[in-house]
Amino acid sequence: MKPDTDNNKTYGIKHWLYQVIPPLLMLCILFATDSGTALLFLTGMFILPVLISVLSIIAKLLNLKKRKYYLVRPLLTIAFFILIFGVSQWTYKIALEQATSAAKSIHEECNLKSHCPENPSGWDIDGSRIIKRDLGSWMKYSASYHYNEENFKIHVYQGSDLGETITAGVNVPFKVERYREN
Repeated sequence: MKPDTDNNKTYGIKHWLYQVIPPLLMLCILFATDSGTALLFLTGMFILPVLISVLSIIAKLLNLKKRKYYLVRPLLTIAFFILIFGVSQWTYKIALEQATSAAKSIHEECNLKSHCPENPSGWDIDGSRIIKRDLGSWMKYSASYHYNEENFKIHVYQGSDLGETITAGVNVPFKVERYREN
């Protein structure tokens, strides 16, 4: 039987760079786009490496005698995924707060004038849609405004088919709800 030399072996810089650099490259996604919806979509690409990392950690913990030092890369992969997802959620929360503040102003205007505005200030007309593209801080999210005389609806897009809907209007209570398109 061969003696176990893995635990007695020292590892050089090349080994540790191989363990640390691949997970560090995940952070490049934070600088690849300024769109929060794109960040959420791109973060989804890391789900498979995270699942593989979880399985790798379980397999390595079941075999404690060998290769404990190989836990660095899977742990960093999971940690950076959580960091990127956290940044995405944090910036979306800021965007939602800004959209809610804008919706409250529009709601006050609706009740004051007894009708909802066609194009609220700060919103842009893009073809047949009224949109706001600069919600958020570091990552930007977009929202669309839909109205009629009595009420309005604002969709804040977190991803391509999920986000929040803010509804209000003339004598219509202010409400923020999560939506998911099918």
